[in-house]
Amino acid sequence: MKEEIIKKYFFMWVSRDFTFLDTYFSDDIIYRECYGAMYVGIEEVHLWIKKMLLKQVVLEWKIKNIHQVNETLFFVEWYFEAKEKQLYSFDGISMIRFDGNNPINRRV
Repeated sequence: MKEEIIKKYFFMWVSRDFTFLDTYFSDDIIYRECYGAMYVGIEEVHLWIKKMLLKQVVLEWKIKNIHQVNETLFFVEWYFEAKEKQLYSFDGISMIRFDGNNPINRRV
């Protein structure tokens, strides 16, 4: 179930459909981008996504591996490709922590 939530979140960026974001993220989410920016709380994450959708089109966000450390902690290896003014791509890794059986409460 948690791996499916992770996969669905990544696909939201490609499909540009964030309908279920509030279902997958807790209200007090702490979301840190790979370049250092941090967003605290679901409202701040929504504002950031709205801004990104205006300037960025995600062409691919492919999950390579999902490593489950324990019941709540996962590391996700991925490849990302997007277009803003120009095309760019890179590999990355995310740490995702769930709040027990509840939604994601941290993504770094």
